[in-house]
Amino acid sequence: MSSLAHATLGPNLRGDTLMAVVDERMAELIHVVPAGSEEVMEERSEPTLAAAYHLSSGGRRVRARLALSAGAALGLPTEDSVAIASCVELIHNASLIHDDLQDREGSRRGVETVHLAYGDEVAVCTGDLLLSASFAALARFTDTGLLPELFALVHSRIALVIGGQCARLVSTGDEERDMAKYESIAATKSGALLSLPLELALTGSAKGMWSAGARLAANHFAIGYQIADDLEDVEQDRGSLSVNALLVLAAAIGCSEQEAALRARSYALAHLNKSIALAGSLPNASGGLLRELALDLSHRLEETR
Repeated sequence: MSSLAHATLGPNLRGDTLMAVVDERMAELIHVVPAGSEEVMEERSEPTLAAAYHLSSGGRRVRARLALSAGAALGLPTEDSVAIASCVELIHNASLIHDDLQDREGSRRGVETVHLAYGDEVAVCTGDLLLSASFAALARFTDTGLLPELFALVHSRIALVIGGQCARLVSTGDEERDMAKYESIAATKSGALLSLPLELALTGSAKGMWSAGARLAANHFAIGYQIADDLEDVEQDRGSLSVNALLVLAAAIGCSEQEAALRARSYALAHLNKSIALAGSLPNASGGLLRELALDLSHRLEETR
């Protein structure tokens, strides 16, 4: 997703010290020796090696940073923030490996995707390994009495992501003309993992009653972001299996692609503005980073009108 990848780094995105801890935690949980360690690497399974390969390719770790930012704002112990951040980032990367396999993508972050580098079967197992590791990451949350609720929340959001991915892949014949379905898929497939770090931090700090607001803020951001991304990728998506918002609108309302592009941009801005307001209303400025990302994308969309 190019728009999010190129988002401007603000002050809330500079938790590099804690991000290094998150990266070390993820490496530990998949039994990978962190870079620079003098420890001799034991023989590793192919999924473990493939997981290390995928994680080492980079990425902005936005979902982990959302967790760290919200955790700090809500006064969570650092260990709890790291547990949540590691959990959500492992889930996200598991979804990327499985998505790339299903979409037959050839590259991600400038390197070959896992299914090309290691084979389809290893890619499936690697995604499963990262998904399993996410629960081990969250198990380190210090208030063990909250773990049943936190684990149930993680399962619920993973289920939404799976449902959104299946809805995107299994054609019913109306996707290319149904903007409501397009938005629903974007909200479930992408919004669920953007809201999860906020929801876990809120639940872990006895503010779970704000989770609904976090979900809405993340859903609106996910839809606005996906439309903005589609505006950049329309030629790439034309004739492919991807459902592009501009092409959906052009088909649905019978207008030119130029007019559809204007409408798509307006829809994206409307969703982003809702995300900005909702994220800004979360307690203790815990939605500050999500609000910052939505503002940044909104400003760039305005500039391209």
